[in-house]
Amino acid sequence: MFGPILRAQEIDIEKLDPNMTLEKADSKGIAWLDPRAAPFRLVGFPWIGEDKVYRRLPVNPQWSIRGAVDSLANSTAGGQIQFQSDSPKVLLRVKLRQVSGMYHMPATGQSGFDLYVGDPFKQRYLATARFSAQAKDYEVTLVNSTKSMRHFTLNFPLYNGVESVEVGVAAGSTIAPPLPYVDDGPIVVYGTSITQGGCAARPGMAYTNILSRRLNREFVNLGFSGNGRGEPALAKLINQIDRKKLIVLDYEANAGESIRQTLGPFVDLLRAQDKDIPILIISKIRYAGELFGRPQLASVQARAKFQADLVNARRAGGDANIHFLDGGTLLGEHADECTVDGVHPTDLGFMKMADGIEPVIKKILQ
Repeated sequence: MFGPILRAQEIDIEKLDPNMTLEKADSKGIAWLDPRAAPFRLVGFPWIGEDKVYRRLPVNPQWSIRGAVDSLANSTAGGQIQFQSDSPKVLLRVKLRQVSGMYHMPATGQSGFDLYVGDPFKQRYLATARFSAQAKDYEVTLVNSTKSMRHFTLNFPLYNGVESVEVGVAAGSTIAPPLPYVDDGPIVVYGTSITQGGCAARPGMAYTNILSRRLNREFVNLGFSGNGRGEPALAKLINQIDRKKLIVLDYEANAGESIRQTLGPFVDLLRAQDKDIPILIISKIRYAGELFGRPQLASVQARAKFQADLVNARRAGGDANIHFLDGGTLLGEHADECTVDGVHPTDLGFMKMADGIEPVIKKILQ
């Protein structure tokens, strides 16, 4: 009645598919460089000048922050290394804070670097670090081609900390500063796990990194997974970041109903430091489960209306530089197909978010 019973065998994908194997980097003839030194441009870490570590908040903040936020600040989401070089090879030597281990996010996004090549507004993805998910340290080759002057952007891991990173180039190669941004001031984005980049398959697909490429601007990613709650200390720390051009608040997904108590005071603290800086408030994206639960959707829509009403009231009161974007529209008709778990976007979801946010930021900054 049935065919022969086949014996279960363990699948060793590296033996079955050579494209899945991890190759040892050849570092012979490679010069290792510290990206914290010139001519590299290191962005996304506003306090690195004082603290000398890859961290998104100060090591010793002036105001008390919760332990969870303090820990998550060590994740390097949004960090970038940029430079020009004629090296035929580009390698990385990385020491992570911990091994990878998220059930719904690839190690390449959690703990990997990825590389883009090309002049501003023309950057294209080239490579992702390939390493064992059980490794805390790795050395990888990202470029192995011919010698020519190119513009490189390396994106830091989204959900892991980096204790050290070195950029390897062929000895004797030219290293030059990167091409300039359109503006010297960063866009600061405060929010949640989604802001932080959960659950992109690689760092360059977090929406802040997509926007950084498209707009040719520095972004400071202050997404804190599960912990974007609109605390006053975070507003005060955002105020310490120099030369800001725009502040984006995208934290409703963690705050829930408490956003009704926190959003107004948070904006007040930002305005106390700069009465004119543009502020963009984005309500949360649509979750898959909300398509089936009408009461849940009603509360989400009510919170979005609260945020829109707050912005409209402040604009009516004379604050022309505060704006609102309904995040529930960003994923579009097929929102349920844009996440890994009904909540956290895949690369498709992040691309759709960037598609919707980009024109709004352009209009604000024009």
